[in-house]
Amino acid sequence: MPYGRFATIGQVAETFGIALRRKWFLQDVKENSIEVPDYKEAEIKKRLSNTAALKNEASRSNQIITPILNVVVDKHEPLQLWIEESFNVDEDNGLTGTPDYLMAPETAGEEMAIPPLCVIEAKQDKFDEGWTQALAEMVAASMVAASKKGSAICYGIVTTGKAWEFGKLENSVFTREPDQVSTRDLQYLFDTLNWIVSLAKKEI
Repeated sequence: MPYGRFATIGQVAETFGIALRRKWFLQDVKENSIEVPDYKEAEIKKRLSNTAALKNEASRSNQIITPILNVVVDKHEPLQLWIEESFNVDEDNGLTGTPDYLMAPETAGEEMAIPPLCVIEAKQDKFDEGWTQALAEMVAASMVAASKKGSAICYGIVTTGKAWEFGKLENSVFTREPDQVSTRDLQYLFDTLNWIVSLAKKEI
């Protein structure tokens, strides 16, 4: 099964020699505040209170997650949001498939370049399963980046639409932020996303 062939995050870590740790790494988020147009914020808040927008995974993805991500990625050219784009790196080790979202520039040939940030929708609010898949994708992205330019950092996000978690893979160490960020403070969420996308942009 692509990327999802791994049963646990520990299995991904053991397969690829990765150390796991929980540690706060989000810093100076409010110093990276992003200005969100009032109409965009109002639109997203309306969807967050709409039962239909939260009813199933497709609705959450299309009506909540994608609009939130687009607000931020639009501020960070040349990064683009790639949705369900094939990302096949190492079939023998299960690093193939179609991630929910990847952030990456576009190549001269109009293909996706190396993604420094992977985003997964947590199915049925199962964050550990989401991080299992996200980490496998981050490993794949880091492998490609390392083969092109040496050391690399890849960032990851797992979200239900309302709750957001953040992580990074650096030098074979995966760090997962212990606290979730909620849409209850939408501006803080946008600032956090802006901060992590800014870091990811430095990796391209």
